[in-house]
Amino acid sequence: MVTRGPDDEGYLIAPWNGGPVRLFGGPDTPPSPPGESIAYYPSSDITTGYGIAGTVFLAHRRLSIIDLTPHGHQPMVTADGRYWIVYNGEIYNYRELQRELAERGISFTSTSDTEVLLYAYREWGPAALDRLRGMFAFAIWDSKERSLFCARDRIGVKPFYYTVQDNLFIFASEIRAILRGGLYRPGIDLEGLYHALSFGVAPRPMTVFQQIRALEQGHWLHWSATGRCSRKRYWQIPVGVQDPGMTEQEAVEMLTYHLQQSIRRRLVSDVPVGTFMSGGIDSTTISAMASELHPGIKAFTIAIRESEALNEVEQAAATARMYPMEHIIRNADVQDVFTDLDDMLTCYEEPFYDVSPNYIVSKLVSEHKVKVVLNGLGGDELFAGYPYFQWEGRWKLLQAVRPLLRLLQAAPGVNHLAERLTTVADAVTPDRFAVAVRCFLTDREKQRLFLRDTRDFNTVEAVHRLYVGEDTHFTDLVEAVTYIDLMNYVGNHHVYRVDRFTMRFSLECRLPMLDHDLVAAACRIPSCLKISKGQRKYVLRRVAEKKIHPACLQMRKKGFDLPTDAWMRAPLAALVKQKLDALASRDLFDPREIRRIHAQWCNRFRTFRSVWQLVATEIWLEKFIDARG
Repeated sequence: MVTRGPDDEGYLIAPWNGGPVRLFGGPDTPPSPPGESIAYYPSSDITTGYGIAGTVFLAHRRLSIIDLTPHGHQPMVTADGRYWIVYNGEIYNYRELQRELAERGISFTSTSDTEVLLYAYREWGPAALDRLRGMFAFAIWDSKERSLFCARDRIGVKPFYYTVQDNLFIFASEIRAILRGGLYRPGIDLEGLYHALSFGVAPRPMTVFQQIRALEQGHWLHWSATGRCSRKRYWQIPVGVQDPGMTEQEAVEMLTYHLQQSIRRRLVSDVPVGTFMSGGIDSTTISAMASELHPGIKAFTIAIRESEALNEVEQAAATARMYPMEHIIRNADVQDVFTDLDDMLTCYEEPFYDVSPNYIVSKLVSEHKVKVVLNGLGGDELFAGYPYFQWEGRWKLLQAVRPLLRLLQAAPGVNHLAERLTTVADAVTPDRFAVAVRCFLTDREKQRLFLRDTRDFNTVEAVHRLYVGEDTHFTDLVEAVTYIDLMNYVGNHHVYRVDRFTMRFSLECRLPMLDHDLVAAACRIPSCLKISKGQRKYVLRRVAEKKIHPACLQMRKKGFDLPTDAWMRAPLAALVKQKLDALASRDLFDPREIRRIHAQWCNRFRTFRSVWQLVATEIWLEKFIDARG
């Protein structure tokens, strides 16, 4: 985890039944703050434990963003020695909370948000979470009550993985850290892998690792001294709160205000801040507004010059020329992927269906000594940016022709499409529709693919059970798709890969569109203002048109992606075949189905995603399962 925190390291061993706490330092631990003397045991002696039995271990790697001094060192403790914290993330309103806590008589020794978070918990307990604006995953050890409190932010930007092994609760920001501990023997979670083949990432709390779970977004978890575990959801995406009387002007003004406030908060930093700027509406608008608040900000764009269908550099450059920003462009080609593919796939930790440009742009940003970057993620999901937000009519039509679709499932060439359309037609509620349109491998295909018994698994129903249940009722299709996309696509897929690759290069990524106050405001905007006059993202466009070049608004949606399909057919073709052959030799999947899926892609009857997902599955098995078998 060194790349997640290259600036500092700290370790703690606490006896379960009271007694002295041992603090350990290491090569990256800075000297004690001036005027203080902290006695650190050498980290090389951690394994001896100094004879301590039944202990609590906390470890932290720090990426210094706020308060760069040793006062921000973790694990951090309250003045009375009772509460200890390890924490990853940023609390954007920490200054306001610090003032409020100071009025209650609390003195601070640092200017870090970590100390504010620690005392906020001491003061308000779990209710402190309601006051936080930010992204976070943290654990607080109460040495008096002998309990551990863990929490994850509302959207799930920051990761928190855990497992229970032989009465040990083991948690970390990365699954690899759990693996390296040696207390967990990796295995395949069959259901997690089954569902992941439809999306790229297993719907949380599932992972593809047996007995490893993710703490869900907007949840906390508490372990008591008796070993009792309680878990609670403290926030959820608002549903049924649309304001039908809201005018277009009111929506534009409200959205502009919240976006400006969100960006302003995310520019607070003691280190340089930049932006990812693709050329699309979301990231370009954020970059433009950020440059107004932070003149001279560096904006980073990846050019895909070999694919006009993906290249947005001209649109990004047009907006960059309008503002006091330093625009930095790098072309991405297949050599970048060849050079870093092994590291990229290791970073994913789980099989993923694509080669991500986030790795390339994060590497570029780190080379320019920028440690914080803003990203436009979330605009499409909040404001109906994808075509399927407008497919209610198609959904009803598919339901009407369901018998024909079932017949077409037996027809070579079109059977994959027919099965996907049948899955959509079979959806009986809007949220199930939202899941079905994103499944690039259907349940029918996966039932044929797996050699092991998966008849009890159903991806559409699993997501409905995990995130919706029977008590959630949606106003309309747009609201349902927004909710599912935020929970399953943004909360599992997008933030997962953004965090993976930015932190790989010691880079903190902040997401203004996913500020929870902005999310709540967006949920109040009626769907008729998100899709209006034939335009998706209508209200966001009205905000953006005042900030960005018209070329960005006129451009057909391209998406932030690489030409993976083309690369798989030429420079990566040998790798694809090699890994699919290796996968076919295992006792996990039916070799005939692997060859059939590959042939359909070769003949352009399906997209590359299901094929690359299988390639990535083989690489994942080699790296994480075979290597530790």
